[in-house]
Amino acid sequence: MSSPQSDTARRRDRSDRESQTRDSARTAAREERLAQQSWVEGAAPTLPVRTTRPEEVVFHLGPTNSGKTYESLQALGANGRGVYAAPLRQLAHEAYAKLSAALPAGMVGLSTGEEEIDPLAPIVCCTVEKAPMRGDLLVLDESHWVADPDRGHHWARLLLTGEYREMHLISAAEAYLLLKPLVSDAEHVTVVNHKRLSRLDVLRAPVRPETVRPQTLVVAFSRKNVYAVAAALNEHRPGRVGVLYGALPPATRREVIEQFTAGEFDVLVTTDVIGHGINVPATTVLFAETTKFDGERVRPLRSWETAQIAGRAGRYGLTGHGQVGVLTGVTGLRPDPALLATGAAVARGDAMSDLPKRAPRLRPELEDLGAFEAVDLPEALTRWMAWARAATRDEAMTADDVGTMVMRVQALLPLLRGPLGAAGDLDTVWRLVQLAIDYDPPRRTRWLTLARAALEHAVGLPVLPETVLPDVPRDGSVEDFEQAAAAARDAQTLLRRFPGVAGLTSDDAAWVEEECAESISVLLPGAISTVRTATCTVCGTAVSPRFTTCRPCSAPAGRGGNDADRRPTAGGRRTAGRATGRAPGGRQGGPRGRSRRG
Repeated sequence: MSSPQSDTARRRDRSDRESQTRDSARTAAREERLAQQSWVEGAAPTLPVRTTRPEEVVFHLGPTNSGKTYESLQALGANGRGVYAAPLRQLAHEAYAKLSAALPAGMVGLSTGEEEIDPLAPIVCCTVEKAPMRGDLLVLDESHWVADPDRGHHWARLLLTGEYREMHLISAAEAYLLLKPLVSDAEHVTVVNHKRLSRLDVLRAPVRPETVRPQTLVVAFSRKNVYAVAAALNEHRPGRVGVLYGALPPATRREVIEQFTAGEFDVLVTTDVIGHGINVPATTVLFAETTKFDGERVRPLRSWETAQIAGRAGRYGLTGHGQVGVLTGVTGLRPDPALLATGAAVARGDAMSDLPKRAPRLRPELEDLGAFEAVDLPEALTRWMAWARAATRDEAMTADDVGTMVMRVQALLPLLRGPLGAAGDLDTVWRLVQLAIDYDPPRRTRWLTLARAALEHAVGLPVLPETVLPDVPRDGSVEDFEQAAAAARDAQTLLRRFPGVAGLTSDDAAWVEEECAESISVLLPGAISTVRTATCTVCGTAVSPRFTTCRPCSAPAGRGGNDADRRPTAGGRRTAGRATGRAPGGRQGGPRGRSRRG
């Protein structure tokens, strides 16, 4: 039996050891904080700069349809060497077509994420992500995208570090204060203010589906609503109504635009994808709704968004004067005429827009991080974020949130602890993290599947082709082919950076996307004609295509009405405010019996 004195001594020793452990932990934490502070304050990277400043920067400022892009392309063609960069593939295609028609063969090339045509030509039309960092003359279209939360860092990096003798920056006047600090080192700056070249009138009375005229764009802001509006219009112009929205493959979008331009469609129902500088011969733009889901909530359109779309009416050189108005008569959609009138004033240049007061974006390159191994990246990115927030506090820019990049690295690190670790060097992991593949649920698993396939291929493990590239559906709806085309675009993105995975090339993936696009073109007319007015699944009342139940039936018990009529959906969740069910598009024709080659 131990004595009380020995028990006391043991307790004292244990307490001393615990105290020493706590002190050691505090010391380690303090040293880590000091090390991070030292990194942030002393060993931090510097803001990106160029070594050769531009001789001339020309700002082309003004509303839509004011000749800004036309004059810039004229300058590029006359110069004979340079780059046209835009946010959308469609805009790069338009510039490529215009310059190719005006210049000798071989003078103009095209470079986008999906295709390349003579990319070493003296003049290259490209998306901003593909723009070279040096050249003779740069035309940067839609320059206000420099503040875009997702892609703005590409514009900022190009403007801050691009070494061009001359730059032409195309933008709304409101973005001038965003852009000017990024080119403050220019030897000479010229500001050219443009005025709209055609009149833009606001229709006094709403337009109903039966009175819509040819050469009209009708705008809605979700896939379901686009189809619902198209179906309402198709009743009065059978087979003469087209649809255009972001989920369509690029080839299908180009075909639809060409059909409208050629007069094969009288009316084109479109989302705001039409507002990003795409030029079509439309005399009228009608808004079927003036609210949109922005990724977080359904909100009214801002005046600059309305102006971008309304400005598509009455394109100079394509049609006469333009007019804008609202479309009524589609169940559940109630556009706001006052909001439209405000946007039209901005489109004419008569009023300033409410372009969000965001700052240009800054995002790190690998060499900015000071990482030596892939396992260093989460901490290095976190430290970069701490530095960047402090470094840009007094600058005309803001640091991107790199949280998604950290999440991607952390998703990859467990894979590298096994046999795949042999392929997980710093450069490879960084390239995988940078793949332009959506990381929002439910697409997150798609990126991780493709990243794993690239690592397995690198270490010699077999990868099934269908893991990377799904086959063309043998049957299905428009939505089925859209999803297959999207998966094929993801595969192209991977295979351009990591060729040979699963024995495939980016051309194989491009072929699948093309086949899906052809099938969608066949199916679209039937998809439009089979849409019916949306009705409440409980009581049968007509509702907006966005919803499956009306407001009374989706209200919780205790707020009036008959509780027996308020039937919960599976799992007891209300369905109000949530789009559910399949989008329209039943199988009418289908592909031509082809399957993916190889």
